[in-house]
Amino acid sequence: MNSALAVILKSGAETMVVSLGVDAFAGDPISKFQLQMSDYARLGQRLRQTGLPTLFVLEGGYAVAEIGHNVLATLQGFEGC
Repeated sequence: MNSALAVILKSGAETMVVSLGVDAFAGDPISKFQLQMSDYARLGQRLRQTGLPTLFVLEGGYAVAEIGHNVLATLQGFEGC
């Protein structure tokens, strides 16, 4: 992620649009990724560090009980909560 953010910042981007899919969660039934809720909070923090105005567009996720928690963790990390 650090290298992706470096490329974004180097490009001179003025705004960032994040396609926030939480299907990389460890409990997602159709994913092989292993992200935990705390990982989403850290991702939000890293996105905030760019200082760019940011729009989050919600995407997929199939661990239905955890979708909202993972999205909230990302947004709280972004907001510095």
